[in-house]
This record gives sequence, C-alpha cells and structure tokens, in this order.
Amino acid sequence: MMKWFKQRHYCRCKTLLMFGSLSLLISLFGCDWQSPEPETKQPQSTLELPDQSRYLLKRGLYTSGFTLQPQQLSDDSQLPLIQDLYEGLVRIDQDGKVQGGAAQSWQQQQYKIWTFQLRPGLHWSNGEPLTAQDFVQSWYALAVQAPDNPLSEYLRFMAIENAEKVLSKEYGVEMLGIKALDAETLQITLSQPMPYLPQMLSHVALLPQYQGESNGTLVSNGAYNLLYRHTTDLLLEKNPFYWDVDNVSFRNVSYHALDSSDNPAHYDLVRQIAQPAPPQMQQLALPTLCSYYYEFNFRHPRLAQSAVRKALTAMISLPEINSDIANIGRINTKFLPRDMQSQQAEQSWTPTVTEQLLAQAGVDGSQPLRLRLTYEQQGIHPQLAQRLIRMLSQSDLIQIQAQAVTRQQLLQQREQGDFDLIGSGWCADYPDPSAFFSIFHSQSANNKVAYHNPQLDELLQKSVESAVTEAERLQIYQQIEQVINQEQLVLPLFQYYNYYLIKSDLAGYANPAVTSSIYSRDLYRRIRLTQSEQLPGQAEQ
Repeated sequence: MMKWFKQRHYCRCKTLLMFGSLSLLISLFGCDWQSPEPETKQPQSTLELPDQSRYLLKRGLYTSGFTLQPQQLSDDSQLPLIQDLYEGLVRIDQDGKVQGGAAQSWQQQQYKIWTFQLRPGLHWSNGEPLTAQDFVQSWYALAVQAPDNPLSEYLRFMAIENAEKVLSKEYGVEMLGIKALDAETLQITLSQPMPYLPQMLSHVALLPQYQGESNGTLVSNGAYNLLYRHTTDLLLEKNPFYWDVDNVSFRNVSYHALDSSDNPAHYDLVRQIAQPAPPQMQQLALPTLCSYYYEFNFRHPRLAQSAVRKALTAMISLPEINSDIANIGRINTKFLPRDMQSQQAEQSWTPTVTEQLLAQAGVDGSQPLRLRLTYEQQGIHPQLAQRLIRMLSQSDLIQIQAQAVTRQQLLQQREQGDFDLIGSGWCADYPDPSAFFSIFHSQSANNKVAYHNPQLDELLQKSVESAVTEAERLQIYQQIEQVINQEQLVLPLFQYYNYYLIKSDLAGYANPAVTSSIYSRDLYRRIRLTQSEQLPGQAEQ
C-alpha cells in the first residue's frame, strides 16, 4: 500500500507564489493575449540585424542578485539561468513533454526500480567526463543538507528508498536508493511505485553538481557555461561539451539584473508583470502549474456537506472577484490547471438555486451559516477576500467574519486546521495531475482540510499500480478529477501565469504556451541572410 502519510509535497515556490504579496494590478479584460505563429528552426527572417545580435541573446531579470547553484535557488524567476547552466536526467521540451536530458533512455520494474542509461560521452563544461556517479554524489550532497535546505525534502517526496531515515540522519547517505551500476548506468530504487518518476526528475533540486576541485570556476553541464560574472551582469557562452551543442543557436547569452529604471526594450527577453509591449517586442503569457483557491475545512459540520460548498461556489462571480489579476494569472473555474484538465472538466452550465441547497443542508433563518474567512493581509489577498465576503453576504442565511492575518499566521492556522474558509493554493513540482490529486488522500501530510473519501483513496492507490496501463491511468485521473469537481472540494479562483516581453524576431519557444519557462537553448533569431551568406541558388528572403 502507498504510504501517503510519508509524502510531504515540497514546492519551493509555493510560499512565494501562493501566499506572496502581489501588487501592481491591471484589468484582466483590457488585454488581448496573442502568441506568435510557430516557427521552424531555419533562417527566414524579415529583419536586418547587426552581426552581434545574431549570436547574442540578451535576457533581463528583475532580481537583486544571481544564484548559480541549483540547490541554493530560492527565486523561481532565476530558473531560466539555472536551466541554461545545468541539465538533469530529463528535460521538459517546448510542448511540455518529458524528454531525455543527460539520460537517453530508461526502464522500470513495477515502477519501483528505475534504470537510466546516460548518453555516451557526456562531459562537464571543463571537459571532464560526467558519469552516473556524479548524479549519485549530487543527490548525496543534497541529502546531507537536510533539514537546513528545504530542497532536500524533494528526495522524500519522490519516495526514494530510505530517504526518510537518511534525511533524519538515522542512516548514512550511502543508504539512499540511488547507485551507479557503471559509468553510464544509474539505478533509482523507490519505496513505493511511482509511474510518473521521469516527470519528477525535471525538478531543479536534482540537477547534477560538480564535486571536483573547480578552483573558483563554475563547472556545469548544460547548454551554456559561465564566461563572465559581475554584480549585475552575467555572460554565458555555448558549452562546447554539451551533447546537443549543434542544435544550440546563440553563441552567447547575457543576463542583466534589472531595476525599475531599466528599459525592457533594450533586451531580447524579459520576465515581468503583464504590461503593453514596446515596439519590436510582443507579450507572452505562459501558464504555470500553480492554482489559487480557497479551501473548505471539512471539520466544519456544514462545510462537510457538498450542498453547502456548491451553494457558496454558485454565489461567486469569478470575473468580478478576479477583475484585477491580469498581471499574475487568469480565471480558472476548476481545481487543476487548464493544461491538465480533461475534456470532462468542460461541463455545461446548469442553474443553481442557492437557497434550496442551503435548506437541504439545514441552513435557515434560525440556523444561519456562520463562517470565518481567513486571508493574508498583504498584496492582492485583501481585495479578493473582500469581494468574496461581499458576494457571500448577499444572502441573509450566511454570516461571514473576516480574519486578516500575516503570512506566517495563515500558514500556521492552516497547518493546525484553525479555519473555515482560507486563502490557499498549490504549485506542482512536476507536470502530472498526481501532483495535485495527492493532497486529497486521507493519509497525505498535505491534506490540511481533513477531507476523507474512501473512493478517492482507492482511485489514487489504483493509479500507481504497476498492472495499470497508461491509458487506464488517464481514465482513473479523469474519475478523480470528476470527484473533485462534482464535490466542489475547493473554491477555485485563478491559475498563475508568467509573463514575458520578447523581441519579435525571436523564435523557438512553444506555441501555444504550454510551459512557464523559455529556454535559451531552444531560441534562435529570424534573420535575413546577406548576399554573401546565401547558399548557391538561394534567393534573398
């Protein structure tokens, strides 16, 4: 049986995004989000550019300083930089699918023993061979950092054999369920089946770290390596030892730490809040695996009744509540992010009579529904909460008490189950619906709402059984999704998005947007070839 109580979902950016202070709000309905047409990776440009711009990609980040070690990352805006420098066993492609990174193939036994075959001839950026043992030592180094580094919790979440006791220092790191069978073969042993382990391996915590003597030089294994570093500027160069170097277009990538005085038009690619694009740039909205919603406490006898939860949800106008979230996300009527929703999630609208639902639950004038609504007192949260309270208070049968708290107090009250309705959310660590579903298992350490449904527990258990095919697993996911939506387990508000300004002559990113990152290795610039550069018989475009 799966040990759900041992799974503690670690999401490094959950606290930052779900409970962070969010401001600089603009109207959601004043923007027309359009993505450019897809491009093939061939020179076919309409712009005449200086030679330097053909080979240099200029990126801007709003940050106070750069982090160059994956296991020290605390700001998700710097993920593109880390992904330029390092590559794990797998990587996420432009379509949001898992592809081989350092590993070219993998096999599994009962979804518990996974064997990864590394690509032949892998090297670090200093030319030294990169072997399976480097991954072993990197994960050992991560485990040793527990509990000081929260990223180490990801090893436990992956259910790696003995991770629980290794992280608690009962076992030495050599007992962790990872070993090198030879220089190019890595074996990972789990304590329970994980059919979606390859998706989980894309996490930043698992990127390999050079363990040798570097003499102060940053040694990495990604498409780029560090050439120059300054307080506010970095310059990367194409890594000649990268296994896919022939498909990396830009020779150099520069990063500049931006402040409010910087003009984003001076850069090729800038991640920032949604705003009108300057000339020669366009705006991209990239979905994240992060949802914002209010949680119902199932310890409350009235909220434990689905009729009450459905009545409350029916009283909410999401466009009105989310009228100024355009710079952080988009309305989402379901628990799962849009890209994860099955077709079943698109259900036709049916009228709901709130009074009838409340009466069905025993709510009337003599016994009104009294609820405490808890929310963070910073950023966008008070505006969302006040609109929610106003809508729910339109019924004489509902009495709402507002409770504004600090972020720390909110986290503490949620942990203790001290709430009725509470502002919350979830970010997935890997691109699979299981990362969201697992929080509703009755034994999950992340089930803070005390929800218990034997049917859903059984479906979750069945979804990881080795005898279940991929098609059958998708059907199980649809059943789980249907339970969550029909029973209205949460009150969803919106899905978080990342917003970019990007030069119009860049191509190579996904269209439509299916991932929250834009990788430098995939980008190229559409250029017009000069007459001297044209191939024989090739006309100027």
